[in-house]
Amino acid sequence: MNKHLVVGAGLIGCLLAERLAARGDTVTIATRSGSTAVGVTTLVLDASDPATFVQAATDASTIFVCTNPPYTDWAAQWPPIFDAAIAAASAMGARIVVMGNLYPYGSPTGAMSEHSPETTTEVKGLIRRAGWAKIRTAHDTGYIRAVEVRASDYVARHAALRDSKRNPVDTERTHCEAGD
Repeated sequence: MNKHLVVGAGLIGCLLAERLAARGDTVTIATRSGSTAVGVTTLVLDASDPATFVQAATDASTIFVCTNPPYTDWAAQWPPIFDAAIAAASAMGARIVVMGNLYPYGSPTGAMSEHSPETTTEVKGLIRRAGWAKIRTAHDTGYIRAVEVRASDYVARHAALRDSKRNPVDTERTHCEAGD
């Protein structure tokens, strides 16, 4: 059985924790407020504190970083969160999966892929780009194992999109959305 630490209980973190638990894995969801999810252990965590992050990650095989501080706090909160996640992954030998976004790419001029240049000049994009660069460097040097998953908009239960449209995602039907 796998043991996972999911940091953050928003749209992604909560659903991820519940799905991992449903398949029989042991899951702890850690948040600033102690939010809960079905079938998991909950924990209040200051993710910017390396010592408590390491303790929360005890015996975890995977650390999912799904938290998202308020935009106004990104400059102060993201760098220590990334540092603490690296410290915890290294101490536990755990993998890190970072739930990212598209901000590091800046304003695209065409189709985007994992090979697209990260050309942002916007503060939030620079913060996320720097954090992922730090984790990627730790991965590339063999210090930890990590991957980032980037998405633009999150479509899940409790999402604003779900309330405005009939959501085929919940019924596992094909879904088409306007856009590139």
